[in-house]
Amino acid sequence: MARINTRSPYWVNINEVGISYAILKLYVYTGNSSNVPTEPTYQIRKSVLSGQETAYFEVSELVRDELDTVFDGDYNGQAVWVRMETFGYDVDGDEIGNDTNTIIAFDGYNYFEEQNADENNIMITNRELFVLEDNTFRLPIYTGLNAPTVVFYKDGEIIASETFSYDQDSSNQIKYVSIYGDTVNWDTFEERVLEDGGVDFENSVCLQSFFNNYSIGAVDKIEVSGSGQKIQTIKVNVLEECKYEPKKVTFINKFGALQDMYFFKKAVEKMTVKKESYKANILNANKTYSISSHTNRDFNITAKESITMSSGFLSEEYNEVFKQMMLSEKVWVTNIIETGEQVLPINVKTSNITYKTSLNDRLVDYTFDFDYSFNVINNIR
Repeated sequence: MARINTRSPYWVNINEVGISYAILKLYVYTGNSSNVPTEPTYQIRKSVLSGQETAYFEVSELVRDELDTVFDGDYNGQAVWVRMETFGYDVDGDEIGNDTNTIIAFDGYNYFEEQNADENNIMITNRELFVLEDNTFRLPIYTGLNAPTVVFYKDGEIIASETFSYDQDSSNQIKYVSIYGDTVNWDTFEERVLEDGGVDFENSVCLQSFFNNYSIGAVDKIEVSGSGQKIQTIKVNVLEECKYEPKKVTFINKFGALQDMYFFKKAVEKMTVKKESYKANILNANKTYSISSHTNRDFNITAKESITMSSGFLSEEYNEVFKQMMLSEKVWVTNIIETGEQVLPINVKTSNITYKTSLNDRLVDYTFDFDYSFNVINNIR
């Protein structure tokens, strides 16, 4: 099934001999594709120049106004259906032709060289993954094409597999697949125990030793296939980091899917404060003053925090991943806190990148600067 990447243009047209003007009725909605709203979200009329027989409408920006991808730790497929009804009319206002089409839309984009959306079940570009040990990683799969099957392997043995059939619900067009299916909400063995009914516990050296010995099942290869399609293989590298606390960064990639990547090495956090000041008169009516009173006073104090993260050594394929992260309008970082995981919005501060290769640089690693996307002091009113 064709799809719209709403950050790039998508053209709808109607071609009729003798056409004078055309009307587009655009329905943007979620849920079952057959549950079309009674009224269009937008209705547009466009005149056709004399001597021409085709009317064109560009709809991506209109559709994107109705699509807002969010992330709070739950991996949900976020998409909208777009029904396009086009009608052609002659100079007398009589209808001379019409066309109707319904397709799915994601918050993705095409590169200049591509023009059209990539028709692929795997909604990431890289075919090699670097993931954290004892951490659930998820592969975004487009289910509206070729009835895809995802198979996870470890040392040549099948660990898990899942096949997806076509679903008319917009929320099921992207499935985030792990070896435990596409509905898990935990990332570590500890979280899995608690979600399965385990009780809260007091931390201890012995307990941490236990958790260190039991981890989320590891895989080293994923195969994705579909009806009439070649098998696509993804290599999985499971890394253990003993010195630093890795950070998981999630962003909306070029396909409009949530993609995770890990910064395995050092992370440094900073805070920048901005303020205004004035000189106060502390003299009282008795012509005395308190030496504990401020003469120079600050006000309108605001603060922003930032974080610098290092990726560690990765393959050249991650050049494309970092590229898409920098082009993403929404990025999040997941922090591990005492009560579980905390997902916070961040903005990529680094504005340029020099791509590294194993030939030129031998080792491929990157350091990126991010700003937390909120003020330290809560000023949400």
